[in-house]
Amino acid sequence: MAASNPQALRILSVFLKVFGAIPLLIGLGLLTGAGFMGSHKYAVINKWPTVDAEVTKSELASHQTTFANDRTPTTVYEAHIDFRYTVGGKEYTSPTGADYSTSSYASMKQKVDSYPPGTHHLIRYNPANPNDISYDAGYTFGFFAAPLIMGFVGLGFTVVGAALFFGARAIGRAKVACSRCGQMVGRAEATCPNCGAGLAQKIG
Repeated sequence: MAASNPQALRILSVFLKVFGAIPLLIGLGLLTGAGFMGSHKYAVINKWPTVDAEVTKSELASHQTTFANDRTPTTVYEAHIDFRYTVGGKEYTSPTGADYSTSSYASMKQKVDSYPPGTHHLIRYNPANPNDISYDAGYTFGFFAAPLIMGFVGLGFTVVGAALFFGARAIGRAKVACSRCGQMVGRAEATCPNCGAGLAQKIG
């Protein structure tokens, strides 16, 4: 097999390491963020107390957004709901939004309609800050959507980055036998350190 130019191999190895490290670091950062966010969601479900709360306002909000691969603005919808409740003898009225938004008007409208003003629901509140509440905490995709999506994206970046980065290291460490003396030499070496033969020739 004809060996590639050693200098080109070294350049390729450095190039792949640099462009592999970038998505690798991004991916690890996203996975870390997803872990912290998921841990917080889990704490809301398992550690935040519940309290009976009355809905004081329930409305459907919308805004325009542009996705990465489509420059056409898309309308996304969110549920904005206010609750009145009492914790430790003190009354609170706190607004809250959905943990996710969607381009489906019907599904978000259905969510808003399930919390009409005047109805009572169990909500969870942060014991360290009762104004911090969650009304739809549970082991559902909607509640864990943000950390799950972030985690999947982070995993994708990590896999691609790791493949490039460690592939570059493999290129740099690959060895072939010198055709003159048989010594195993790094494929990216210009000459055999044992006999001095040039390695940009047919070897192995």
